Amino acid sequence: MLKLFGIFLLFSISNSLIAQELPDFSANYLVKLNGIQAGELKRSLETQPSGIRRFHSVSQAKGVFSFFKPDVIEETSLWQSHNGKVKPQSYIYQRSGGKKDKILEMDFDWQKNIVSIDDRQHPWELELEPGTLDKLVYQIRLMQDLERGIEQVDYRIADGGKLKTYHIEVLGKEIITTPLGQIEAVKLTRHREKPSDRQTTLWCAPALNYLPVKLEHIEDETRFTALLRRLKGIDSKAAFTPLQSANPINNP
Repeated sequence: MLKLFGIFLLFSISNSLIAQELPDFSANYLVKLNGIQAGELKRSLETQPSGIRRFHSVSQAKGVFSFFKPDVIEETSLWQSHNGKVKPQSYIYQRSGGKKDKILEMDFDWQKNIVSIDDRQHPWELELEPGTLDKLVYQIRLMQDLERGIEQVDYRIADGGKLKTYHIEVLGKEIITTPLGQIEAVKLTRHREKPSDRQTTLWCAPALNYLPVKLEHIEDETRFTALLRRLKGIDSKAAFTPLQSANPINNP
């Protein structure tokens, strides 16, 4: 279940567009395992007094699943926009509450083009390539590219102690049913560098600045699904069609 939460997406925009289209917000997602409610994902974006933006994600199992997966996964990315591009400053991953806690920190030094990685066991460094992102903030860059109409893109991500390529491709548009109502979304998939039985699909809503409203991850015949159920900070009054008046749709 925990692998689901590292794959969500958001977006990066120039300073002027950030003010107009990307307000600070908080979003809450209902997570299901093979159709059964299993937990929740909370995400928030806030602007600090310095102008640095903080993107924060917390995921946790609920109910009976919390007995098997009591871990709390928390990710924090600090970033800023420079010439319309996202520049990550730091990234922290923390897993706590389970059998084995874990923490990993990344500090990006763009003057030296080095990212310093510390997992509390053996710190090391990676050489940065232009445009390198962390595995949380890349979602911000993705949303920017969706806004621009890009249908496929590759990102270089500092992930797991090395640089990886995330290839994202737009598959089309669909109407998605969420606890907030129905909404049109762009459907995307992530292709992995090596053949894999893992499949990740995302649905991002143009009416919500391409905020993800649904994510599905299939692995080892297990299906994880997350659906947006609460949203503050982004105007959604006209974005959703109420469920009681919506027409039948094709919703995977």
